[in-house]
Amino acid sequence: MIRIFVTLLTMSIGASWLILIVLFLRLLLRQAPKWVNCVLWGFAALRLVCPYVPESRFSLMPGVFRMQNRYGSAADLTLAQTPVIVGNPTQNVIEGAGAAGLTGIPTGAGTVATGFGGELFQQILSVGSILWLIGVLVMLGYAVYSYLRVRRQVSEAIWLRDNLWICDQVKSPFILGLFRPKIYLSSGMEEAQLPYVIAHEQAHLRRGDQWWKPLGFVLLMIHWYNPFVWVAYILFCRDLELACDESAVRDLTLEERKSYSYALLSCSMQRRLVTVCPLAFGEVGVKKRVKEILNYKKPSFWILLAAVVVCVIVAVCFLTNPKEETTVILTNEAGNSGADAATNAALEQAAAKQEEVEQLKESLAAQQESLAAGLDAAKQENTAWIYQEDSSYSGFFAAKGYVAYAQMEMDGISIFLVSDGFYQDGDHTYAISCDVYCVGEDAAPFQIGSLESGGTAYPLAIGADGFYVTSGHSIEVYVIDAASGKLGLARSNTEVYDENGNATYYRLDDQGQTVESTEEEYIKEWDRYSKEASPIEFVTK
Repeated sequence: MIRIFVTLLTMSIGASWLILIVLFLRLLLRQAPKWVNCVLWGFAALRLVCPYVPESRFSLMPGVFRMQNRYGSAADLTLAQTPVIVGNPTQNVIEGAGAAGLTGIPTGAGTVATGFGGELFQQILSVGSILWLIGVLVMLGYAVYSYLRVRRQVSEAIWLRDNLWICDQVKSPFILGLFRPKIYLSSGMEEAQLPYVIAHEQAHLRRGDQWWKPLGFVLLMIHWYNPFVWVAYILFCRDLELACDESAVRDLTLEERKSYSYALLSCSMQRRLVTVCPLAFGEVGVKKRVKEILNYKKPSFWILLAAVVVCVIVAVCFLTNPKEETTVILTNEAGNSGADAATNAALEQAAAKQEEVEQLKESLAAQQESLAAGLDAAKQENTAWIYQEDSSYSGFFAAKGYVAYAQMEMDGISIFLVSDGFYQDGDHTYAISCDVYCVGEDAAPFQIGSLESGGTAYPLAIGADGFYVTSGHSIEVYVIDAASGKLGLARSNTEVYDENGNATYYRLDDQGQTVESTEEEYIKEWDRYSKEASPIEFVTK
């Protein structure tokens, strides 16, 4: 079991690097189809599940440290008495006759092998493998319990047609089953919502999502100790729903997308059993999903091409290991006594190359210094240092040359707004998006949030009670949270139309939950905005 645990640790470390790359690319590819994100998460899953990956000179993965016991158990590992730097992976055989235990520390040119108490090493691996197995069993038990509970809920479901079933116990529609999946609908659902809900669930089936989400949970169960895997699983579930929404609304008109959004909001308001198995309509990220649905535009050919190119580059560079990868091989004393001569030759060759490695390090350090100087010069060329001075702050503020900015006070706090989404309206400069900064104790600005409105008809505004962000059917008020110091949503009121043109209103209650509102409250919020808020005036450098 220790050997399995060590192999999983190595796979998990390699996958963590790729997960970080995917997190960055999700921000970079916001205009790309959402299925691209699912493909990138699939690459991360391959690193989590494959113990062996091909090598490539195009790989950008850091050197992977692999522990391998060729002849015996991890309890019998022995120590190389003197730390050495080893280079070629085909020659890295480190044997010795000392206290048991060995670890490797990656360096720029190879791996430094160092020793420590073998008994402690064995205990760490043993305890770690036991804790890992306990965690796997706990999560497996939770999955089985959740599945059986859902099956008990739908035991009295009534067949409607095809693979559609209706059940009184179902609060939010979902899919259950792998080989013969069934769509379960709530018996209390409005008839007008059924086409959109069914379209969403059938899109899940066409994409095979009833397989991908459980498989993602299996990987989470195996690598439960890795926080990066938890982040990846949560975001994967969100991207799965966004990609499904795109597939379902691809050919819908704007009014039909509004009706689809209304059905999504209605289903998300229902309380339901949260499990790892079902794929439910309205399950995660409802606010973001509604925004994406209403603003959906078919991606252009160039965006699709760029997304495919990115996927290919990620596959080539991060689904392979570098050819120069250093591998430390651990053996035990009773292993292969006949290999002593080859082992000594390998160690002598490594020692002979040690001086060459040191020279290479010095050369790399000189190159890094030169590169750092070039980067500093580039920063100076592309950065505008804006001098700000008022009663509370005096100093320099860094911004790109093509931005506009505004400075103001809120509750005695000096606030900076920096925008690259500004526009001219006569003699006025307004913005539809900006980053919001405060000034720290060291007189350096730090970001506390961002604002984005619905277009040039709705410039960012400020009133006595906070920042106003509006669109054609919503109004939001943001303030600085006293506890966290971050920008947070204090009030909101939203108008949503169904397919018959009937409006439903939603607002934020005192607990920060979305609840149903009224037309009077919605109109009152707009009146308050027109009387108290003023567009924020920006200036350019």
